Amino acid sequence: MTTNKNVNTPANLTKRIIFGAGILILVVGFFLLRQINSNTIFLFDVLIGFLMIAGSFEIESLFKKMNRQVSSVILAIYPVVNFVFLLIAVMFKFSVLYYLLLCFLIVLFFFLLSYVIGLLNKKGTLKEMFLCSYEGGRLSFAIKKSANTVLGMIYPTLLLMFAFMINHFSAFVGLETFEAGFLGLVLLFATTMTADTCAFLVGRTIKSKKISLEKLGPGKSWSGLVGGILGAILAAIIVYLIFVNCGYKTVFADFNLSIWSFILIGLFSGIFNMAGDILASFLKRRAGVKDFSNLIPGHGGVMDRINGLVINSVCVFVCLMICF
Repeated sequence: MTTNKNVNTPANLTKRIIFGAGILILVVGFFLLRQINSNTIFLFDVLIGFLMIAGSFEIESLFKKMNRQVSSVILAIYPVVNFVFLLIAVMFKFSVLYYLLLCFLIVLFFFLLSYVIGLLNKKGTLKEMFLCSYEGGRLSFAIKKSANTVLGMIYPTLLLMFAFMINHFSAFVGLETFEAGFLGLVLLFATTMTADTCAFLVGRTIKSKKISLEKLGPGKSWSGLVGGILGAILAAIIVYLIFVNCGYKTVFADFNLSIWSFILIGLFSGIFNMAGDILASFLKRRAGVKDFSNLIPGHGGVMDRINGLVINSVCVFVCLMICF
């Protein structure tokens, strides 16, 4: 496994802090742009779309390092297709179940497309089989390549689709009295970023036993795991207090939302966020790399920063569905 002995040097920590602050400013900027008027809600989709595209490229690169062949073209166009169908769903007011069914059918279509291309393009498929030293038949290779492509579509693009749905939550569920999408996005980013920060700080400050799963990254400790979950709970409580003091007290009362509701959201968000971090560590360990890429100095790649957010977006969306 590739290691980086300088990961905890003062210079690297300085880079991490500086670029971390830059990421925070960028995210806050998109939140402010989103709240200008009803039309600027779509500007936040630009941020989510960028995360989808950058994440897809990093996952594709990771799969290739793991000697897993994928359809690069499909992984490149899928986020765009996903975004187009999201706009259609919002414009025509699709229900959540109808849109999720549509997403499933799109994934199935691309699976079949990748498989058919693999069968028809005999010369190209045989060349790929030779380059990766595949010993099976062309049929099984086409199936495995298509399955790997679907995995690359699901993680992160399809999972981040739930962040799109959070952004347009009120439109999807027909909620006219309250713009719950803003609250959902604040919860998503606040719990994710606070959990990541607390997991990092607590894990470095309080030394504890490592999480005893050999296939996970070597830096995962129980203290960091607990610190991340507690950080997410703290973030959810702070979000509740801010919104209550900014005129949302009556709205929360109408939907029977108390501080305990937000504590539970924080708890589950913290668990899902840590699960996303562990999943990312597992994939990187399988590929023999420390980071998904070196796009962000001091942080690694985009997926190194949003691995928790990808999984947490599903959790926050489900919580919103239960609450509203």
